[in-house]
Amino acid sequence: MNVYIMRHGETDWNKQGLVQGSADIPLNEYGKELARLTAEGLYKDGVRFDRIYSSPYIRAMQTSSILAEKTLLKKATETHSPLQMISEESGVVIDSRIREMSFGKYEGIRIAELRTNKDYIEISKCFDDPIHYVNEPPAESYDDVFNRVCSFLKKEIFPRQDDCENVLIVCHGAVIRAFISVIKRLMLSQYWSIHQPNCSINIAKVEDKEICMIEENRLYYEHHPDAKRGFV
Repeated sequence: MNVYIMRHGETDWNKQGLVQGSADIPLNEYGKELARLTAEGLYKDGVRFDRIYSSPYIRAMQTSSILAEKTLLKKATETHSPLQMISEESGVVIDSRIREMSFGKYEGIRIAELRTNKDYIEISKCFDDPIHYVNEPPAESYDDVFNRVCSFLKKEIFPRQDDCENVLIVCHGAVIRAFISVIKRLMLSQYWSIHQPNCSINIAKVEDKEICMIEENRLYYEHHPDAKRGFV
């Protein structure tokens, strides 16, 4: 089974370089266009999904809905977890375990400011020194995020390896880094070295309840690496 892990399209907060986290920010028009281009690219490549999963945040649900129009083979009709619900419109499975990492009271602040303002020393460690980061609830710890990702893989993805050819997970920059870190067994110090532009796609393969990365950062649009976009 192939597992496609995709970041949502751009939001205005991404464009402004603000910490987004659990703030429920919708896609902007450019973000919707990126999702459409990605859907068209996958469709032209012949990729169809047996199941699409989305974070419960609107930016991910809007992205997954656009993808579902062209690439979802059959709408989901049932779930087997209280952490899930199904979008009646798109047939996408909404799963709270793949929501974005929460950064608590620091959401809505420019990432650049967090790294330069002495009042934000602890939260700046989240991005620059994750090993020594101590979260302030309701902000999540890295263990919180890794536990959610591992639960999702163990209880939702691995049991479907014989039933599905392709599944798509639409989520967020920080939680995708957790997926990739778990799959590649990376050290926490490597967490933010993983580059994830909006609507980038990472592909993993599941076989015999083992998972490995086979491709990272596939894009179906022209990406400008110098563009300063938010990464969470």
